[in-house]
Amino acid sequence: MRSNDVAKLAGVTVRTLRHYHQLGLLPEPPRQANGYRDYSPADVARVLRIKRLAGLGFPLSRIGAVLEKMDAEGNETSSSALDELDRELALEIERLQEQRRTIAELRAEHLDPDLPVRFARILRMLSGVDTLADARPSDRTALIVAGHLYDDEALGELERVVERIANENLAEAMEELDCRLGALAPDAPERERAALAQDSLEALAPVIACFDTANWLRPPTDRERFLDEIAFADYNEAQQDVYGRIEHGIEAIIAERAQTENAAATPSQVVHGALDPDATS
Repeated sequence: MRSNDVAKLAGVTVRTLRHYHQLGLLPEPPRQANGYRDYSPADVARVLRIKRLAGLGFPLSRIGAVLEKMDAEGNETSSSALDELDRELALEIERLQEQRRTIAELRAEHLDPDLPVRFARILRMLSGVDTLADARPSDRTALIVAGHLYDDEALGELERVVERIANENLAEAMEELDCRLGALAPDAPERERAALAQDSLEALAPVIACFDTANWLRPPTDRERFLDEIAFADYNEAQQDVYGRIEHGIEAIIAERAQTENAAATPSQVVHGALDPDATS
């Protein structure tokens, strides 16, 4: 039988037969004197078995090994292979259902499909930003990268920050400071830089209060350094200087808070140690 005949009989294409040959699933049949492949009935049965297992959900990369074991060991291997496939398909169904739930949330809330749902909801809480299309082009890349790199802990802190900005009616002040920073000339004098940094720290005081102390006192991660690099890639020298001053100012505030918290905790620890009879043993 020629390739066209086998393909028609098995309900596949000639290209599929060639693919089976390339994968080693279907042995190359001998060729006739005219150069055409000459398929046997056993080859047709092999094609039908491959098609059947593929239809059940076995990936082509595994079908060869499954067929080999089935031929050697019989029904016991078949049952084991089906059990394994069933578990894999159950997991795949669960994954697909989760994808459908996510799609439903994105559609119902008109969220950006580019972003994880939780981050897209946080973005919507920002004043004047409903979707990525509302963000400035210079911010869009940073938002997409941040949305996918932030872990649950970082997202939790971001939610607290955005909620505090909304509750304290800080959006207008933040926008004004952002405009001042964006208008800062590369050769801005020291007085202007220092004033902007100080004004920013004062405006950010309610926001800084909800920052996680541990996150700010540890060395930055590679992810955080990369996000900073993206976010401030277009800043000129003066703008980067002011941002650096703001960051150092926040770190100083956080460090002072941590010192105060540690000092407040120490007396309690001493008292508990004195009351613990095992503490001095």
